[in-house]
Amino acid sequence: MSNDTQKANQIAFRFYTKLALVVNHARATVEPKYQAKVDKWFNLETPDSDLFKEHLRIYRSVSDSPPPPPLEVQVVLSIPELTSNQVLVYLAPDSSRLRIEPTPRHILLETWLLTFNPTAQIRHEDDRGDVAPSTMYKHGIPLFRSLYTLLRILPAWK
Repeated sequence: MSNDTQKANQIAFRFYTKLALVVNHARATVEPKYQAKVDKWFNLETPDSDLFKEHLRIYRSVSDSPPPPPLEVQVVLSIPELTSNQVLVYLAPDSSRLRIEPTPRHILLETWLLTFNPTAQIRHEDDRGDVAPSTMYKHGIPLFRSLYTLLRILPAWK
């Protein structure tokens, strides 16, 4: 495996990892009990937990065939067991309250999907070939900064 391929695999793996970490950091409601390491990839500091380590292992080498399955990160609201004098309601924009029956155990708030699709690349006649790993990394910086900001202005923000 060439050095450029290894670098590209590492950067691609970090795209998957950073997506999981950024979404988790913006949506998790429980703070970690220990001081987490800090992931500084793409010039964006996020707490790095081992929570997703096993799930992300298959994305370590995306250049191998077949391509890995899409990474899907779901943000789920867990509904605790309600007592007999409690009900789950939806507060509508007009301030009316609508009772939700039956009470669900979980509500899907968001789904984030990252897919590696090497065949989707469209080449032009003046195209010089593959994108350099350093260019991929540089494009990741504004991508993850934008994602970081977007996660904080969407309705599911803490």
